[in-house]
Amino acid sequence: MTEPSTKFPERTPRAWAAATAVAVVVGAAAYWLSCLLVPSSDVPVNFGAQWQQMSRDPWQLHGQFPHRILAPTLAWLLGLGGEGWMTFLRGVDVVMLASAFLVCWRRGGAFVDGALVAVAIALTAAVQMYKEHWVGYADPLCYTLFFWSMLTVRMPLVFWPLWLANLFHHELAGFLLPWLWWMRRREDARWRLDLVCVVVAMAVYLTYYLLVKAQAQQTYSFDYFASHPLFPGGTVAVWLLAAVHWVVAYGPVLAVLAWHQHRRESAGERLHLWLVLLGVLAIFCIAFDWARHSNLIVLPLVVAATSVLRGSWRNRAIFAGMIALGAVLMVVWRPWSSSAWPTCEMSNLTLLVQTGVVIDLDPGEGIDFGFGPLGATTGNWLPTIWSWLWPVAVIGAAIWVLGWALAKWLPRRANGPIPAIEPTPSA
Repeated sequence: MTEPSTKFPERTPRAWAAATAVAVVVGAAAYWLSCLLVPSSDVPVNFGAQWQQMSRDPWQLHGQFPHRILAPTLAWLLGLGGEGWMTFLRGVDVVMLASAFLVCWRRGGAFVDGALVAVAIALTAAVQMYKEHWVGYADPLCYTLFFWSMLTVRMPLVFWPLWLANLFHHELAGFLLPWLWWMRRREDARWRLDLVCVVVAMAVYLTYYLLVKAQAQQTYSFDYFASHPLFPGGTVAVWLLAAVHWVVAYGPVLAVLAWHQHRRESAGERLHLWLVLLGVLAIFCIAFDWARHSNLIVLPLVVAATSVLRGSWRNRAIFAGMIALGAVLMVVWRPWSSSAWPTCEMSNLTLLVQTGVVIDLDPGEGIDFGFGPLGATTGNWLPTIWSWLWPVAVIGAAIWVLGWALAKWLPRRANGPIPAIEPTPSA
């Protein structure tokens, strides 16, 4: 084995057991706190209702995406299929928050750092959005599996099967392959085993996908996305909607990303943000779900917060203030429902059709929505939404400047960062 890219402290089995117990308590407490601000609906909607139905008998392969089998199967195995689906998803939320805590702890953070990170996630979109807007959707399972990948990054024979499991949950996991590959290269320059694991995982998933396609009627299959491309006009619109979502649904907490990016000590970790963003932007070349897949931002957010908080009570107090300010703002200006302003105005279907961003691909044969040219987005839609977009853009820029200022103006810790070590090249 090569030396790890970062000298994270070694953890004994006893320490792992203690940390896991604390993580579960913290995850449950953070989720409880989130419910005080945003109670969860018990009625799944849209795809959430389909996942609930799938969880009654996953291998009946019904619904619009029978290949996304992992979450319904887990619920069924746990005896929480059907009517227990929402209970299962609340459990997934707690596990996700506990996993974020463990990632923070594994990367050298103290328990208090993990608790702050868990609360920050619990009070923002990766949890709250699924209580009013995406009720019944199982996306937090995707984030949980990616957190587990971060925990097992030194164990390729666990790391890549977790990626395969994530593919069984949702094929968007494939878009984060560059980020996963980069994390593994930071730990071990020997790439051949990883390449074999990736090829095997892709072969297994592709075989499974084709078998399901041969037996079930899929709406959202590869064929559908190939015949309904977003790029470029729809993609630009979705990118802008995702950016607005980040500002209004994460708020001041996002400043920790800029804080991390502009710290000299973070040089070896900055690509976490950019590779995840690359994957998210690539997803939006085929998918319109800007308020769902953009929540993958929690992955680099955990890395950034851990690095900034580690060993500094001053930084912890500042981050806690960001969380509290964001919570207050989101009580006053609720971004969680499908009718939340300003995205409800910007993504209004009537507006999208009138401006040519969305078009009917098959007139006279029912409604088959597709996406128009780039000119419709930039020439028609963008001027129409500009009065809503520019204030949010100013707020987003101010949040980034806040993070930059914290990185540049606050004195650095005397003990410095955990030093980076380059991986040893393979023989």
